[in-house]
Amino acid sequence: MSQRDAVRAPGAWPVLGHAPALMRRPLEFLRSLPARGPLVQVRLGPLPAYVVTTPDLARQVLVTGSQDFERGRFSRKLTRTLGSGLATSTGQDHRTQRRMLQPAFGRTAVAACAAPMRAAAEALMADWTPGRVIDVNQAMDAYAADVVARSLFGSEVAAPAAAEFRQSLPGLLRDMVNRTLLPEWWAALPTPGNRRATRALARVDAAAHAAITGYRAANRDAGDLLSLLIAARDDDGTALTDTQIRDQMITFTLAGVETTSAALAWFFHELAHHPDIERRVLAEIDTVLDGRPPTPDDLPALTETTHALLESTRLYASWIQMRRAIRPVVLADTALPAGTEVIYSPYLLHHDPRWFPNPETFDPDRWNPDRAGAIPNGAYLAFSSGVHKCIGESFAFLETTTLAVLACQRWRLRPTPGAPVRPIATGVVHPKGLMMTLTPR
Repeated sequence: MSQRDAVRAPGAWPVLGHAPALMRRPLEFLRSLPARGPLVQVRLGPLPAYVVTTPDLARQVLVTGSQDFERGRFSRKLTRTLGSGLATSTGQDHRTQRRMLQPAFGRTAVAACAAPMRAAAEALMADWTPGRVIDVNQAMDAYAADVVARSLFGSEVAAPAAAEFRQSLPGLLRDMVNRTLLPEWWAALPTPGNRRATRALARVDAAAHAAITGYRAANRDAGDLLSLLIAARDDDGTALTDTQIRDQMITFTLAGVETTSAALAWFFHELAHHPDIERRVLAEIDTVLDGRPPTPDDLPALTETTHALLESTRLYASWIQMRRAIRPVVLADTALPAGTEVIYSPYLLHHDPRWFPNPETFDPDRWNPDRAGAIPNGAYLAFSSGVHKCIGESFAFLETTTLAVLACQRWRLRPTPGAPVRPIATGVVHPKGLMMTLTPR
């Protein structure tokens, strides 16, 4: 059926295909694919899938040819946890949800979250003391989870739900990644991990519905995202159901914690290993803010800081996303039938030297206007692109900048000798073993 067959990636296992490679060494495996061609066939169990390895093909799937694709196998498997929220819905359902939820992520609504973000940052640093060694990844997870709790669950009525989400969702995220890569039959096995995930999901569901019921009974606006979800209406006046609100709550929590915490953890790691960049960031923060906390209006002037955060999101982005062709398509001169699963990987594209010279180097200056213009459309996809681009991008940048600035005004985080750091791929790429010592400025 094909005009030209896509090259097949080597190393497929019987029955499991490339799932073992994607679970054991996903980043190394993905980085090996661009050398094999613009479109590479892999197998997820018995299912063939096609990895696009160029910005043009990624842009065709996500933007210029988006009408030919829907969310694929990855999203379908995530519905067990996320339901049919914004991160898993597709087509008209997605467009309707996005239209209803857009006011919650508009400029005014995001700016209103600046105060909860500052409060979460102050709470995190309240017990920081000189010389203390902290697990930075865990600290950033705690901050991001607190921001979500304060922004999404602003009322005491929702406090139990916030606590349950903090405790259960990290494990559910690991479960979602495993379910995506492993065959369907694996999810039905009564393994300890599957049983733990089932119990955690039941607790999260109960906590979410209890919070929604409490908010509806109170019948008042708590000034948080949950209130906005309950008040959201489509053009014809249709409201979200309790189940739809639950789905959005879990979606926003996972998305808000995973990407933000990883970007911040790597930001502090990279600054500590690049003293020249750290000096520039600290000098900018001191000059622009003169000791006061940041506001949303300060972001345009904090270019050194935001470029460093942007570079962290490039280096350690999401490593696998999928789409499914809803009609026959041609990618890289290869004809693919309807139903074909297509993989795009922000991590793969971000680490290709054709689009990002010296891709393993932490280089915030690559985002300066004189160099950023050379980056092809579709090469940077930390927040995806097209109709499914992350609705919370501006929220995430305000959240990361808030903590980065407040921490840098008071502290330098120094590497702990003898503590090796290695990247771990969950939803995005996190640093495992990132122990750093707090040093006052």
